Amino acid sequence: MNRHEAKFIQYIIKEVWNKLYPKDMNVGTHPVGIDPLVNEIRNFVSNATEKVCIVGIHGMPGIGKTTIAKEVFNKLCDEFEGSSFLLNVKEKSESKDMVLLQQQLLHDILRQNAEKINNVDRGKVLIKERLRHKRVLVVFDDVDRPDRLLDLMGEPSWLGPGSRVIITTTDESLLLEADQRYQVQELNRGDSLQLFCRHAFRDTKPAKDYVELSNDVVEYCGGLPLALKVLGSCLYGKNQARWESVIDRLRKYPNSEIQKKLRISFDTLDESTLKNTFLDIACFFIGRKKEYVAKVLEGRYDYNPEDDFGTLIERSLIKVDDSGTIGMHDLLRGMGREIVKEESPENPAQRSRIWSQEDAWIVLKMQMVRTQCIQKSTFICIFIVKLVTNNHMKVLLILFSCLGNRSCKGPCTGCEKIRRQITKHWIIYKNEKLKITPNQWSRTHRIFRTAF
Repeated sequence: MNRHEAKFIQYIIKEVWNKLYPKDMNVGTHPVGIDPLVNEIRNFVSNATEKVCIVGIHGMPGIGKTTIAKEVFNKLCDEFEGSSFLLNVKEKSESKDMVLLQQQLLHDILRQNAEKINNVDRGKVLIKERLRHKRVLVVFDDVDRPDRLLDLMGEPSWLGPGSRVIITTTDESLLLEADQRYQVQELNRGDSLQLFCRHAFRDTKPAKDYVELSNDVVEYCGGLPLALKVLGSCLYGKNQARWESVIDRLRKYPNSEIQKKLRISFDTLDESTLKNTFLDIACFFIGRKKEYVAKVLEGRYDYNPEDDFGTLIERSLIKVDDSGTIGMHDLLRGMGREIVKEESPENPAQRSRIWSQEDAWIVLKMQMVRTQCIQKSTFICIFIVKLVTNNHMKVLLILFSCLGNRSCKGPCTGCEKIRRQITKHWIIYKNEKLKITPNQWSRTHRIFRTAF
């Protein structure tokens, strides 16, 4: 048998094996808008050097990281000696299945039953011994901690030259050693509408009488593929009256399936201070300058929140644009506010933050305020309110901050209106002990309730 015949036989064996045990990952029936990024990643992976190359894909939950990684994997897996796609690393490792992940990695690549692994340390030794001479493609999906990676691939030298590793995560800080990082952005409006329609109508465009309703849903989803798929499938086959009912409910009560997925990123925040910073931004500070928000939060929590901002950016929970303005996806904002509502669904006075005008008036009328924040959305103003007891008098602190008019140097018309109504029974007084910066004096008042 000559060399050409041997190669031909190997090719046949490989083809038969791939048909018996296909490696392709199921991408779903209607992927939309991902081809440009898939091709960019594929080109980089294909043209990289013979060293082990690590590629990171990061972005907020539900943005399509796993779908993109699957597409890249399907296009490249046949070019390597072995390949493995480990789905949901975070979820499986939390249920103490790290040994099973190690076993799957070895089985996928070696195409045979690997030696039984009794513990994580033994698994690390086997991975290093069996894979260090093989050129492989490995995807670690949804990684949330660096120790997960260490258990599966302690260092690049554990894999053979020319190997490729793709990591998907919501935490960009895990990708510091990656050779290339890609952030997945929201879909544009055209792709969003197409993806939604594929699930809602099984077509690429909305039905004639559903155009406006479809646009409302697409606007609500903000380019998030998860939301577009979930709501499209939810609305499939329903009449217009039911569509209108679903859309009306979404404005008051977020979809539970979408919220559950988004909530994971909040729950994995390690520190309560991080969670508080996220909730404060979600309730009050979207569209504000980071420098301003930092001063307010430093006064509230008595520490510099710069590291909190950096972590929230790395976790894809907030964005800060080139002008220093803080932004957040609308569905993440809704998730944050829903978390606050869950503190006391029926009684807003028991919540840590208040942003709606209706809830604010309920609390003020009940005179049950402890530490509350109120956003006057009609006039696009923020009120940070604190009610305490001082010398047998209740004290209400209001920090006025106009969001709507960038040229506004003090309380706008809406601020003055609500202040006048409150101060019918309150006396305004400035207090130099307040933790605020000098340029905020004109916007800050301390209000003492008189006996009546």
